[in-house]
Amino acid sequence: MSQTITIEQHFNNAMRKFNSSKLLLAVSGGVDSMVLLHLLKKSGCNFEVAHCNFNLRGEDSEKDYLFVKKSCLHYDVNFNGKKFETTLFAKENGLSIQMAARELRYKWFKEIIETKKLQYLATAHHQNDQTETVLLNILRGKGSFSWEGMSVINNSIIRPLLNVSKKELIAYAKENKIEWREDSSNEKSDYQRNYIRNTIIPELEKHFPSAENNLLQFAAINRYNNTILRQFINEKKQQLCDFENGILKINSDLLAKENDPAILLFHLINSYGFNFENCSQMIQAKNTSGKKFYSSTYIALIDRSSILIKKSEVVNTPSLQFEELSKSITFNHYEFTFREMAQQQIEFKTHLKSLALIDQSKIIGPLELRTYREGDYFYPLGMKGKKLLSDFFIDEKINDFDKKQIPLLCNNHQIIWVAGYRLDERYKVTDSTKKILRVDMSTSLA
Repeated sequence: MSQTITIEQHFNNAMRKFNSSKLLLAVSGGVDSMVLLHLLKKSGCNFEVAHCNFNLRGEDSEKDYLFVKKSCLHYDVNFNGKKFETTLFAKENGLSIQMAARELRYKWFKEIIETKKLQYLATAHHQNDQTETVLLNILRGKGSFSWEGMSVINNSIIRPLLNVSKKELIAYAKENKIEWREDSSNEKSDYQRNYIRNTIIPELEKHFPSAENNLLQFAAINRYNNTILRQFINEKKQQLCDFENGILKINSDLLAKENDPAILLFHLINSYGFNFENCSQMIQAKNTSGKKFYSSTYIALIDRSSILIKKSEVVNTPSLQFEELSKSITFNHYEFTFREMAQQQIEFKTHLKSLALIDQSKIIGPLELRTYREGDYFYPLGMKGKKLLSDFFIDEKINDFDKKQIPLLCNNHQIIWVAGYRLDERYKVTDSTKKILRVDMSTSLA
């Protein structure tokens, strides 16, 4: 059978729902993307081309850029090209070259799609890419959801050639006289994917001739199995997890009663970048409150009967100084209202955590709102002597994540009020107090 018939059938099946859509096609200049460029033009689709020059291969990168630009002129398709300083970006952001290139190109693709009001991104991933992806995810220790590989349609990305092999694409290109450029870096095994492509899979094929086909079947089976697994995991999330203020809270007491808590935990949090070994260690550290585990982008904290997961970016909330007390102050998602009162206006003693009554005569200069700093201490109301704020937080069962968000009302380098928790003994209202500062705290709607 002609490769033209086979490949065009796969292409037409994938594109059936998108023939009238506006697309952005990512073109490297290799055989796979050049075939897809040819097919999209032949089908009459409305699309533009985007080509990234990552400046990683010197003169070859520039030749690829000019080749794709010239091909777009030949096909009468709008060309979008951009040159990136990939090595510098990788160094500045602590990324591998591959991850840096991926981040740069997808961010740029998104910008083009939004600016030009396009609808989908089309990529030329093919069957061999699928095999490499599945095997790579297995070897990296990722979960079974990643063993599905890529989908022909995934949200705003379309992969019309995913069921076509590289061998078929080359035959089709030759049959239809489609020019392409070879990327010499693909022959090197410096990167994991290239090592899989150039060494592992060829060796597997020597001893297991159906290895690639079996990996594709393995991916298909996992796509089906995972529909059942997802339902089970969602049910467990309802039973074990809460999500509030950007923190995932997992009930570790209930988790410990499951048949294999480490595996279940892995399914609950591997999307946050934690591997199975991390999850096993978290289960073992159940009674080690305060212990932390890190993925590339998240922190997991063991906190008494919970495991807390939070994004790991460090947010340094600046301190906020002010003297004017006639208006509300918003700080760290809380709103503070200040009101001066005479002693005779106080007709009750309040136990509301959101309200503080302060002897105003003790305040010198501006007030300050800030968050916890290492070494902070105060004199808790009702107690003798000072106490480290870190110890106070432990006594109040406040976890490491929350303690960094609690506002502290300060004056003259002293903590007046741990907002929502305790006033400082030195600033309390007494019988000799003449003027009182009333401070009300509420959650900001902003």
